[in-house]
Amino acid sequence: MKADVLVLGATKRELEGVLTKLGEPLVLAGREVVGLTLGVGKVQSALAAMQAVQTYAPSSVVLLGYAGAIDAGLAIGDGFVATKVVQYDLDLRAFALQRGQTFDENSKVAASTIDLYAPALSGFKQVVLGTADRFLLRSYREQNPYLSEELGLQASDMEGFAVARACQVLGLPCSILKVVSDDGLGRRPKDFKRFVRQADECLRMGLAQLLELPSEKSPTSL
Repeated sequence: MKADVLVLGATKRELEGVLTKLGEPLVLAGREVVGLTLGVGKVQSALAAMQAVQTYAPSSVVLLGYAGAIDAGLAIGDGFVATKVVQYDLDLRAFALQRGQTFDENSKVAASTIDLYAPALSGFKQVVLGTADRFLLRSYREQNPYLSEELGLQASDMEGFAVARACQVLGLPCSILKVVSDDGLGRRPKDFKRFVRQADECLRMGLAQLLELPSEKSPTSL
């Protein structure tokens, strides 16, 4: 089975209000799209993304969902497109590496940052996204100023880097569109159902704009 665009999300909740059905081809903006859920966390989402790409052989991948804000300029409900994503919780500085760097299968240093396909979209801000296997609480933000001061992160999720890395390995362009679910002070929506409806509308709008753009060569290819 083949699809032009693979649309991924960590959970069903993050996708089911954006696409009318999951796991089956849809035609949007003249392109065949398949939406699939990944699960939560870097390992789970990387494995699921690799499997999905191998199954559907898409020409591009889009990750949708929610994220936590680090930048005070991001408010609950704001939509953003990530320009790059950083694996911020990997720490091999004891081996003279920078935060987020690791060793690849050839014992060479693998970069901590992956550039993404991030065109300007109406209603969406452009930000630097960080990924870690943790839900980013306000206390962690305050205790770890390196997130913004050293890495320049503006928002955080738990799947972005893993999906982008899978795309990088397979030579596919990857875009990440998210909606802020909790702000830099740790505040969350008072009415979560209302937030979900608004987030769905925002992500639908962003995805529609992205699909209407010409196909892009992968900036994530090795």
